[in-house]
Amino acid sequence: MSTKVPFLSDAQIESAAQELLRRYAKWKGEAPRPPIPVDAIAEGVLGLSLEMGDLRTKLGKPDVLGATWLDDALVVIDSSLEGNEGRYCFTLSHELGHWQLHRPLREMDKVTFPLFSREPGAKATAAIVCRDGQRDPAEIQADKFSAFLLMPASDVRAAVKHVSGGPLAIDNLLARKKADERISELRDFASEVIAHGGFTNVSNQAMQIRLETLKLVVDGAQGRLF
Repeated sequence: MSTKVPFLSDAQIESAAQELLRRYAKWKGEAPRPPIPVDAIAEGVLGLSLEMGDLRTKLGKPDVLGATWLDDALVVIDSSLEGNEGRYCFTLSHELGHWQLHRPLREMDKVTFPLFSREPGAKATAAIVCRDGQRDPAEIQADKFSAFLLMPASDVRAAVKHVSGGPLAIDNLLARKKADERISELRDFASEVIAHGGFTNVSNQAMQIRLETLKLVVDGAQGRLF
């Protein structure tokens, strides 16, 4: 079941992520630097409880990655992500996106969320259950929030400037992506940005997407922007 939410611009979502980073800085007494401490933000700033659990068995959904029970302020990440720091952190940040962007809508009675039991036989309460590949508007907004939180634009740009001096131009990037080619130059560039920027809890794929959305990787035909 998808959740219908109002349209939010990328600027609104990024502003919400930056506000959460500012709250962390005030709570901790120092600005967060990559790797962004998403566990501390969840527990220390938002007061959420975090658990790892076998959501796939409990919820009977083979592709579930994370879930947030709104009334219990509880986030559960599926145990299949244990040991996969990049996917774990992205999924947790995604759940924080739901908490920050969508929970207030429920409190304003603008959105009704489906009910799920935390344990078999337990009372079902309002929850957001996130599945791999789920692409309704609420999930897309939470994905963007996660990217903005884990990879702040200013930190990514600083790392790119250190690595290459500016955006990287890749020959025939768009055509090669359309052909579903694995682009080694893009993967290698993302690895360098991760290493130099300290984004150690971010996957290479997530960084590739962030670099493209920030236009820090461009098609060679467009040339370098600066």
